[in-house]
Amino acid sequence: MEAQRLQVKLFFENTGRPAFEPFVKVFHAWIKHHKLDELLIDVANYAHVHRGPAVALIGHESDYFLEEGDGRPGLLYSRKRDAPPPGERVADAFRRALHACALLEGDRTLENIGVRFRTDELLFRINDRLLAPSNDATFKAVRGELEAVCTKLFAGGAFVMAAVGAPKQLFAVRVTTNSRADLPTLLQRLG
Repeated sequence: MEAQRLQVKLFFENTGRPAFEPFVKVFHAWIKHHKLDELLIDVANYAHVHRGPAVALIGHESDYFLEEGDGRPGLLYSRKRDAPPPGERVADAFRRALHACALLEGDRTLENIGVRFRTDELLFRINDRLLAPSNDATFKAVRGELEAVCTKLFAGGAFVMAAVGAPKQLFAVRVTTNSRADLPTLLQRLG
């Protein structure tokens, strides 16, 4: 797969709109204490934008958003540049998204909010409509790599991949499973 601008979203367990202000402070701490293995630059608070990116952690290679796309809040990881080689990109995107979610779940300053992410449903997108239009050909091209990652992620258990979205939207695949492993387990499975 040539596209490198991959996105992975994990949804909050609680479907209500979370208080986004505390996440601004947490993301600033991630920058200060180098919590992620990449160059992080700034944090932006867009909580006033309806169903948009409420809080953005801006990095050089990728961004992390707490967002409410489709009315469902969660964390969206988005690779911008310097992606790993083809064949490693999908696993890398999933690993980075899961790692960020695990950090948020384990952050003591967010204990009052009770941050928990669903692990039985994930959204995978390609943010490049030129290289990856939202159609069957793109699904066919990415299916093998995405299936391999999901097989590892769900330890060989059953999962369903369904292309979602209209032709004028970003290519997206919703992955669902009946298994509900915790984030550290999923990260361990991906290696």
